[in-house]
Amino acid sequence: MLNNIPADFSMHFDILDQGGEVGMENVNASSFNRLEVPIKLTPETSTFDDVAIHALIRQRLSLGTINRRLRYARFMERYEPKDFAVNFKNPSAENFIRHLDYREQIEGAGHGALKHEYQAYRMFWEAWGKNPSDVPYKPPRNPKYTIIPIAFPEQIYNILHTKYSNDYYEDSNIKHILAKNHIMGWRFPSEASILKLDDVDLDNNTILITSPKLNNATRLLDISELENKRSAYNFRNYIDKIRPKFENQYSKDYLFIHPSGKPFEKPDQLRMYVNRKANKEIKSIFPRYYNYTSRHWCAVARLIRTKIETKHFDVYEVKEWMGHTKIQTTMTYLQHAKFYYKKMPFDWIKRVLKFHKKVGEQNTLKNPTRPKMGVGHEFNRSGTERRLPTAICSNRYKLKPENSVFGGLDISIYPFSSFSFVGVGA
Repeated sequence: MLNNIPADFSMHFDILDQGGEVGMENVNASSFNRLEVPIKLTPETSTFDDVAIHALIRQRLSLGTINRRLRYARFMERYEPKDFAVNFKNPSAENFIRHLDYREQIEGAGHGALKHEYQAYRMFWEAWGKNPSDVPYKPPRNPKYTIIPIAFPEQIYNILHTKYSNDYYEDSNIKHILAKNHIMGWRFPSEASILKLDDVDLDNNTILITSPKLNNATRLLDISELENKRSAYNFRNYIDKIRPKFENQYSKDYLFIHPSGKPFEKPDQLRMYVNRKANKEIKSIFPRYYNYTSRHWCAVARLIRTKIETKHFDVYEVKEWMGHTKIQTTMTYLQHAKFYYKKMPFDWIKRVLKFHKKVGEQNTLKNPTRPKMGVGHEFNRSGTERRLPTAICSNRYKLKPENSVFGGLDISIYPFSSFSFVGVGA
């Protein structure tokens, strides 16, 4: 074990079995003396703690990346059957590749899973001072284009109006988290779990998002839309009415807290809380739902909004909102946005935030005021006015003086517009 690890820093991997997450969320690189961190480690004596610190100091990986790769490493070490588990004390390329081959051939593991395990092993491999090219392995190719599960607005509306708990405040707590996940589109759960009360500026309607994945890079987002007084999911309502029902001495200044009052200091705690409470009901509405669905949905919805507002898909504006580091990431959503825009060419976000249940109607479209229908005109089913043929018009409408206030007077002297016209048989 390195002798410069802070006294309060430890990684207990058995918390994985209890639903926790291995990690270094509260560790700061500046708390370590770089001169005391070895340039390379010895596999036989180094621990996962040592490799994590080496990755933080020497490899300059972010805490989020290190946490994720540690989870994959522990999975590989504990893998069943044991013959295909990865030996981190006596590492060899053959042992590791046999593990990946078994995962791909027998379990059908795909590109994503194998790539993450490969990256995790590379982190250890580099910490041991070995050349990553000494591991002659390539994960299977990823399809150039895959369909990202995107729910339609009505499905998201139903998700936000489903009952998740018999306790009103816990039910509201879950709904607030789900609503903000979809409207804000932050990385869930990593960015949501570390939000503090001070990050929300209600006076100026802004929120400061910190991204652990990007070495704690920050971005400022406008929450004016959510702060509409008619919105049940605004931040003020959550901070003033919902959160105080759970707040206690353990809550600190975290924005989202558990009904027990404790904050979700580790991202997995927030993820598992939402999954346990809401996953079953959500998947009954949208079976392909998973945690990152909300972020995908937000990216597509905001691309569609830019199309409505500017007549073109503004990928650069959406890139800044989502916090993407590369424009190519935002571009992956463009094909989805084009498809869904043709299906539903209206503002998805406004639709989801509507209170009434008539979410299936296009009530968020900015249609001009419907003109009054004159004689010889009618509206078809799509709402478009059309002129009736002269023959139809003459037969459909006729003057009925006996029904008018003028009785049997000679009405020929009165302006044409002074009389009411009614349909035949009225």
